[in-house]
Amino acid sequence: MGLLFAMIRCRGGIEVGVTKKQRPFLSRTIRQAFEVKKVALPWNRALSAGLCIGLPSLIGFWLGQFQYGMLAGTGGFAYLYVASEPYALRAQKVLLAALGLTFSVAAGTLLASYPLLAAFVLGCLGAAATYLFGVLKFKGPGALFFVLSFTLATGMPPDPSQAFSRGGLVFLGGMLAWCFAMAGWLIRPHGPEIGAVRQLYLDLGAMMDVAGTREYSRARHQTLLSMYSAETALATGGHNRHGDETPRRLSRMYSLAHHIYLLTDKIPLADGERLPPELSAAVRRAGESCGQPDTWKKAPLPDDPDPQILDLMDLVAQLDAIVCSSASDGEQGRKLTRIPVRSILAGNLDKDSIVFLQAIRFGVILMVAAAAAYAFQLNRSYWVPLSCASVMLGATVIATFHRAIQRSLGTIFGILIASAILWTRPEGFVVSIAIILFTFFTELFIVRNYALAMLFITPNALLMAETNTRIHNFGYFAGARLTDVLVGSVIGLIGVLLVGSRSASSRIPYLLGRTIRSQAQFLALLFIRQPAGAAAEQSAQQRSMRRHLSNLRTVYQTALGEIPRSEEELEKLLPVIWSLDQFGYVLNSYALSAIRPVLPDVELGVVLLHLEKMAQSAEQRREIEKGPEGPDGLELPLVPDIGQELADLRHALNGR
Repeated sequence: MGLLFAMIRCRGGIEVGVTKKQRPFLSRTIRQAFEVKKVALPWNRALSAGLCIGLPSLIGFWLGQFQYGMLAGTGGFAYLYVASEPYALRAQKVLLAALGLTFSVAAGTLLASYPLLAAFVLGCLGAAATYLFGVLKFKGPGALFFVLSFTLATGMPPDPSQAFSRGGLVFLGGMLAWCFAMAGWLIRPHGPEIGAVRQLYLDLGAMMDVAGTREYSRARHQTLLSMYSAETALATGGHNRHGDETPRRLSRMYSLAHHIYLLTDKIPLADGERLPPELSAAVRRAGESCGQPDTWKKAPLPDDPDPQILDLMDLVAQLDAIVCSSASDGEQGRKLTRIPVRSILAGNLDKDSIVFLQAIRFGVILMVAAAAAYAFQLNRSYWVPLSCASVMLGATVIATFHRAIQRSLGTIFGILIASAILWTRPEGFVVSIAIILFTFFTELFIVRNYALAMLFITPNALLMAETNTRIHNFGYFAGARLTDVLVGSVIGLIGVLLVGSRSASSRIPYLLGRTIRSQAQFLALLFIRQPAGAAAEQSAQQRSMRRHLSNLRTVYQTALGEIPRSEEELEKLLPVIWSLDQFGYVLNSYALSAIRPVLPDVELGVVLLHLEKMAQSAEQRREIEKGPEGPDGLELPLVPDIGQELADLRHALNGR
């Protein structure tokens, strides 16, 4: 494994071995694989996941159909795709996952007797799931459990006539998971939206605290990301119950946060000058009270504020009326709309879409792993593609290497635990309880460290896959399992190193240029004279800009984990990414306004020329040449904030 990691492409060719310069990096990377993250343990999620996966087998045991119950438990994996999304979106997402698991089991049953065709279909299934979840930005284990369901079905006794019944049992288990996933709606139907708005206000307060300091740029970008998250949560919140004022209150709070954010960013603060702390404190209190308006306590604002922050104080003062409002009249919040799913899926079918390329890579390597397992006639060969898929879930090459180490070592110790359990030849009730407990501890500790979770994943998987085979030769199944995991991990790691070791970094300059040009097209649409009824929001130009920004962020995050990588160059690019995000947000804000200034042709032409120069500078990795607009950007009296954003972007590009 160390040799694989050390075979790194360099400018002069391929270096084999670990040089002195690479040793600290390799040592640090290995240590990072075993770091335990200090995050809160998800007790509720862990318990629900354990019940979703283990309860069907327990019901099957009581009804005298234990094997059916075990198969239905496979559908419980749908619960593992639950995140913090609104319940309207969660209902669709978990249903989609349940249908995907059902299809995987049915297809695996039909193709069990045709290994090469099964390998091809498995690759297509993995690629499709990876693309779908990546493009829609669904949090969760991606294609992993679809691969697991398909491969387990191919390992069952071949019987194509059982495809419908097996798929039906899995679907029933998926519907049980759907009920668990939606149970919170009965108690707190707007909990995810409240959480998103609350986080937005906490980040907004933190941004206001550091305004005028060096930390402001980072805090502003974090607030911008929270703004996007809150917008998505509110837009996907679904229909509201009659008489429920919470959605309207949250929408108004989001709109006010939008105005506070933009106004705070416009206030010029000298070095050492800060905003009154009462303003940020009021914003944070509003976030903490957005789900519980009864806890809101109005606090006095500064009596004699500086004139330049008077408008900001007026906005903050509106929080009292919004948080405590329960009347149905008054100002409605900003109308939020979603980009059509069809447009998102079609728009990312592009050779420069990192999600599309990752999906293709995932599918091809998965096919190779499945075909190799069949060609070498490995025992329990379905563990090979499963291990390969698990390793490739790492978002970057370094994350993939971490996964390979964690899965290999975790499997070794997990097999020891499984051997101790299977040595007692457990039956029915004991197996069901063990599955519940192992799933519970897996979900509890996977947020801390994947290797730690593998101590529970391995015995759990072995219980689910091997119990019904009645094989009690521990050396047989332990050796086969360990061999398959190592082979699958190595195939996944080699595939990622060969196919994607430098693919992201090489695309960043080109994608920077495309992103800037898409913003130029959207800007031109915004500030030319439009016919009556024309809308810039949800236009093709806006969707294109959003898609390019999202793709650029994904590529940048991927490049951070490549081998080798220029950390200095990537650090210089970070302000550019932040500046493009901020510029895009300002343009989106203008799109919401029905009345926008119309720039004269001369000014608009100068702005577009300015953006084209920046696009070429980004692509060619050089500083922007000085033009007639001057070193500090453009003077645009009608849209001064656009001029300021362009100046910031130019400064970021020249500072690379």
